[in-house]
Amino acid sequence: MNEYLARYALVRSVPDSYDRCVRTNVEKIDVALARRQHARYCKVLQECGLKLIWIDADDSLPDSCFVEDTAIIFTEKAVICNMSVKSRANEVIEVAKVLERLKEVHYIESPAMIDGGDVVKIEDKAFVGLSARTNLQAVQQLRKILEDDKMKIVPVDVYNVLHLKSACTYLGSNWVILSEGHFDTSILQGLRKIVVPKEEEYAADCLTVNGTVLMAEGYPETRKLIEKEGFPVRELAISEFRKGEGAMTCLSIVW
Repeated sequence: MNEYLARYALVRSVPDSYDRCVRTNVEKIDVALARRQHARYCKVLQECGLKLIWIDADDSLPDSCFVEDTAIIFTEKAVICNMSVKSRANEVIEVAKVLERLKEVHYIESPAMIDGGDVVKIEDKAFVGLSARTNLQAVQQLRKILEDDKMKIVPVDVYNVLHLKSACTYLGSNWVILSEGHFDTSILQGLRKIVVPKEEEYAADCLTVNGTVLMAEGYPETRKLIEKEGFPVRELAISEFRKGEGAMTCLSIVW
């Protein structure tokens, strides 16, 4: 159902230190299981037609498998994020090295701060969540970087979730999936909406790859809603990444 075919996914291996990632959840993380879940996730990306670009694990960076937060791809440009969590700052170094070989690279600079998980791209718009991790200065810098790209940057106040993508993702073909109560959904005027049940809020973070929707396993009502609109669905086990406050989109950068 997606008109645009993605070709690549940037992924980063799970470090031994992953169980020391930044989180408020106190559930014990099984790093070995996280690695198996990550391997399955990557295999499914390949089955959806993507070539994987790997970055090795770095045990000094416990959160680094959540590679989405480090950069945002806009056609020919890559924007390297300035993350507010200082323990994550060095995650961008290896990501930037890779993207500098592939894209025109730009950097978000202090006092601006942004996580890639706060950016939802929908056609010629990029909705940027103003969260605990992303501020208005980053929106202003993005506008400057993309002023010649016909990309409209739309700031969105976000509350009671970590990132905008925690509450809203784009499925393609003019469809969004969202969880209500975390941002002003009127900004999505003109788009068709799937609203997840309150008890299945985590399932709002989906990753669509070349028409197939990847979603967390265990959310049957949300799956039915997505399939009702004609999207094929693949469910993936990502329990250990949920414990680290990550979700489906967090583990890759797809373009």
